Formats: sequence, C-alpha cells, structure tokens
Amino acid sequence: MFTAGFLLFLAIFVLAFWVLLFLSAFALPYAITMYVIEKMKGSKGEESELA
Repeated sequence: MFTAGFLLFLAIFVLAFWVLLFLSAFALPYAITMYVIEKMKGSKGEESELA
C-alpha cells in the first residue's frame, strides 16, 4: 500500500512540476508580451484620435 501511495504522490508531483515549468517558461511570458503589445497599440490609437 505504501508503494502505491508513493507512486501516486510521485506522479502528481511530476505532473505539477511540468505544468509549473510550462507556465513559467511559455504561458506567462506570452501573456505579458501580449498585454504590453495591446497597451502599446492602445496608446497609439488614443494619440491618433486626439490629433
């Protein structure tokens, strides 16, 4: 029984590790980059409306 519990813990830990690695390496930088690009587009659009 101990072995099955340990293997289950190990499987969950490994899956969580890869999810965190994916989020920190790809998803979070992508979201930040898209946010900055949208903010830059928004500021350009406001300047053209004022002129």
